[in-house]
Amino acid sequence: MDARGSSATPPAGLTVLAVPAQGQPGLRGTLLARFRARRGRDRESGVAFLITIASLSLLIALVSQFTYGTTVDSAQAANARDEVRAHYLARSALSLSRLLIKIQLRFVEPIMQTAQKMLADQTGQDLGISLRVTDYATPLLGFFAGSKMETALLSGLIGIDTAEATGLGIPTGHMDAEITNEDGKIDINCGGGPAPVRARQIMVFRLLQALMASPRYNWLFEQRNAEGQFVDRVDLARALIDWADGDEQAFAVDANAAGPEDYRYDQRDDPYQAHNNYYDTVEETNLVRGMEPDYAEAFASNLTVYASDQTQNCKVNLASVKGDCTPLIVGLVRAALFPDPSKPPADLSILDDNRVYPLASILCERSQAVGFDSLDTVVGVLSNPAGSIARDDPRYQLMQNLTGITITKAQLSQVAYVGPPRVYRVVATGESGKVKKRIIVILDSARMLDNPITNNPEGERAAGVIQYWREE
Repeated sequence: MDARGSSATPPAGLTVLAVPAQGQPGLRGTLLARFRARRGRDRESGVAFLITIASLSLLIALVSQFTYGTTVDSAQAANARDEVRAHYLARSALSLSRLLIKIQLRFVEPIMQTAQKMLADQTGQDLGISLRVTDYATPLLGFFAGSKMETALLSGLIGIDTAEATGLGIPTGHMDAEITNEDGKIDINCGGGPAPVRARQIMVFRLLQALMASPRYNWLFEQRNAEGQFVDRVDLARALIDWADGDEQAFAVDANAAGPEDYRYDQRDDPYQAHNNYYDTVEETNLVRGMEPDYAEAFASNLTVYASDQTQNCKVNLASVKGDCTPLIVGLVRAALFPDPSKPPADLSILDDNRVYPLASILCERSQAVGFDSLDTVVGVLSNPAGSIARDDPRYQLMQNLTGITITKAQLSQVAYVGPPRVYRVVATGESGKVKKRIIVILDSARMLDNPITNNPEGERAAGVIQYWREE
């Protein structure tokens, strides 16, 4: 604007900055005001963001905790369900096993005895036939424990139509059972108790000595035990007997040589008292002085602590011998030919494993197929090994070169007998999901009931009286 107050147009290309009038904010003030306003808004946005993050974190923690708790509760419920299922599946397997034992004792044994007698009368020789349905517990339980398809396949094998049958097969889980006999072992409780019978103690000692007499066990008795002591066969057999008897006199074959028991169990690093009564389990033998783990592994499988037929005076029931029985058979043969355990046998060759073990292995294979049905069968194989094996057997030539063992039925009957099995061990298992239950039961089919739990005690006794029960 010129002096006269008239306006003039500025030249082209020339930028003119407007000069604010006095009292109005300038550009710097405008920018500062805008910055301050934005800073206030940013502060408010940061607080809201923190509140949002905190809320989300809390919600995530709550949801995670709820999900984890729900998952744990669901797993616990499923585990509890499987625990119950597995328990009752094992109980079912045990009940079915007792049914098989009852069938064996009441029906199969009498029929087989009649059949054996008829065949022996007609042929003039013992054909050695035997049948034990308890040996087939697993496939027989498959009718009840398998799926519908497995039940149909099993029924088809024996020609039974189960299409209309109910109660066979289970939709989930699995059950099984193994049935073995206990009276086919050496009963180390036979010479025990508060008032031990000396004749039975001598028989047990005789059987234990013969079981441990094999030269293959020499290495066990030629090394120091954990206490730095040597243990011989006589000391170990005596200690096993003294643990179970109720007196304080150490056992000796010669009664005049007996002295006080001095095993010093109470002077060990972990002191304890001798039981001086019947064994409760075979595992209790681990407490006996000299019974180291290596000894237990070698001999314990041939020992039992459950009541055998006391009328048999500690003899082993050959009809109940199953499995890897070669060491036991060798021991029984040596015990039969070793009537006085305080003196060496008349024929020292009976201690030669190369002579006795091949014959015992043939007998064990026979027991797997048809069982030991008579003492005459055992005596026949031992006396005439060449005629006891088939020509197509790979060991036929070996058996032709073996010398038989001269043994009589009377000698063998001093340490063994053949009769219906009496004491059974049942290992019943039940599985559901990831849970597995096992029930171990000892049944005595000839024991009297102390406290009957049913109105039919004879029926309960027929399926075996429970002597031992363990669930794991």
